[in-house]
Amino acid sequence: MKPLSHALPWTHQSFLWLVLLGLLMGSSSGVTWAEPDTAQPEPAAATWLSWLEQWHPKGRLKEEIAYRLSTPNQLTKLKTLGWIEGRYDFSSSVHLRLMGRGWYDGVYDLTDQYPSTVEGDEEFDIDLRQALLSVSAGGFDFRLGRQQIVWGEALGTFITDVVNPKDFREFVLPEFSDIRIPLWAIDITHTFGKNLVLEGVWTPEVRVNRFPKRGAEFEFFRPPLRPNVLLAPEEKPSPTLGHSQGGARLSYLVSGWDVSLFYYDTFDPNPVSFRRQIAVLSNGTPLFELTPRHPRLHMVGATLGKSLESVVIRAELLYTLGKRFNTTARTAADGVVRSDTLDYLLSLDYTFFQAIDTTWQFSQKILTGSADVLHLNTVQGRVTSTFTLRLATGFFNNKLNPSALIAVDVNRGDYRLSPRLDYLLTGALTLSLGADLFAGPQPTLYGQFAAKDRLYVEMEWRF
Repeated sequence: MKPLSHALPWTHQSFLWLVLLGLLMGSSSGVTWAEPDTAQPEPAAATWLSWLEQWHPKGRLKEEIAYRLSTPNQLTKLKTLGWIEGRYDFSSSVHLRLMGRGWYDGVYDLTDQYPSTVEGDEEFDIDLRQALLSVSAGGFDFRLGRQQIVWGEALGTFITDVVNPKDFREFVLPEFSDIRIPLWAIDITHTFGKNLVLEGVWTPEVRVNRFPKRGAEFEFFRPPLRPNVLLAPEEKPSPTLGHSQGGARLSYLVSGWDVSLFYYDTFDPNPVSFRRQIAVLSNGTPLFELTPRHPRLHMVGATLGKSLESVVIRAELLYTLGKRFNTTARTAADGVVRSDTLDYLLSLDYTFFQAIDTTWQFSQKILTGSADVLHLNTVQGRVTSTFTLRLATGFFNNKLNPSALIAVDVNRGDYRLSPRLDYLLTGALTLSLGADLFAGPQPTLYGQFAAKDRLYVEMEWRF
């Protein structure tokens, strides 16, 4: 525990809150502006004030506190977050949207439990989440700027949500809108008649998934390196025109069925370690170097959805060409083998007794090749199956809303259980209490966090 004189980081948190409130007050159309000394404002000032009044600002302030239930019991999060966003309407068909997010996590000033690399990576963050110009004209919709492009709506996982890379520093526990990493992109859609929509996406920005540093609370399992293996710095694709990414999606609505097909050309957002021999030690043992790289992928997918009175069914399918995995096979000179993958899920929404909303989801990842020679931390088998269930209901006119999510890895029985209770104190203020519990053997998806069970409290104010 750090000394008390250094342990109270309220100055930083108060500064963040004041900045966000200042931005809100400065852009709010309801603010009262002081009259100048002259009878009429200068034309330039009047134009500036009129421009500000056209914004439609809103935002959120949130406090998140988490406590580890497993030994050693410690505070693991004391995070203050803020979002501020606004929309400016140039006309009925031209809009500009901006959104920023910032956070400060005081747990790194309160405790010494995490390495300095983790503190530098997760203590403080300011991010432009959206800077989007939307234009509609003649059946076309143009969206240019920093944005999230969502092609899939799976529960607790990502199947066809392939455009934006992800931030996994807190596993998959935050809202998916906060996990996705925005990209500078051009998204163009054109509607043919009433039921057919063609969408094209192109981005010059190359970003990859973000993972926690070694020693972080939700650090992913990594097998130890052998003494004769060195790890080189990660090689990320350079931002060149030849490295740009993009694809297209065709959506069609027929007899209530919402069907879409898409293709996306991208780099693997997850690194794959390529091996090469760089020397031979004095005892004759070869010395290898592992270089994490991001091979090019080609993704072909489809989504399906339909509402059948009280039942909503959804399906997602993704075939990935060019997927590579680390292998133990000696025949692979670079330590990597190609195995295309097929991912799919089936989902059903149903409300029991007109009160309990449920989502049932089954998904699988299937390798086209053998999994016998792949590293255990890479895949769990040729076929990996997951079952997910979400339950939610509401009491007192939906002011008290309990929910629970359970995800089970069918192969090895590891699971995640996340109960939560939301209480709507006012129309703008929500208090939440929840837990994230994990169980299972190493190095399974959920079992790797078996010692990271946590209880958390959140308070969120929307304005």
